[in-house]
Amino acid sequence: MSGLIPPLLRISPLLVLAACAYAPPNQAATASPAYQSDLAACESSGDTEAHRIVMSKGGLFLTYPISIFVEQHRQIRKCMHGKGYVASL
Repeated sequence: MSGLIPPLLRISPLLVLAACAYAPPNQAATASPAYQSDLAACESSGDTEAHRIVMSKGGLFLTYPISIFVEQHRQIRKCMHGKGYVASL
């Protein structure tokens, strides 16, 4: 156990520096009209694209009740990321 302490002491300043340098991404103002209109547009296009993707792939088609929601979430996040919003989840 005593051999483990010196390497930890050598990297601890780097860990402290990395922790201090972290800046979380800016959160979008979700109540703003621009965000709401972008979200509505992405939900519409995401639903359409998710339906197309699920129907075109055989394995996903067999699990449609589950896979459609997963694919909708993925497509909406992709669209919002394309518009410049940072996803929190």
